[in-house]
Amino acid sequence: MTPYVVPIQLRWTDIDANRHVKHSSYYDFGAIARMNFFVAHGLSIEKMREFSIGPVLFREEAVFKREIRYEDKVTIDVRIVKASPDYSRWSLQHKIYLDGNTVAAIITG
Repeated sequence: MTPYVVPIQLRWTDIDANRHVKHSSYYDFGAIARMNFFVAHGLSIEKMREFSIGPVLFREEAVFKREIRYEDKVTIDVRIVKASPDYSRWSLQHKIYLDGNTVAAIITG
């Protein structure tokens, strides 16, 4: 599957006292990318309400590889790494990139 890529606009509130992106913001980036992915594939919040469904995270793990600073250009991709035959359960992986090619973190959930 070709990854779905989302540009991330860093906010001042994403930065910690060491002038790097704080760890909790990485998870927020994953949530933003997931929702954009769902909407782009026809599963809007309205559709979820209509079908009485919603995404539920049972587990989410981040592996941090590089620090991100406020000035960095950041993108995150989304790809399905496994799914049940009826897609009732699935796992997504996100890779957060600096300048389009350096992996800063990998989030799996």
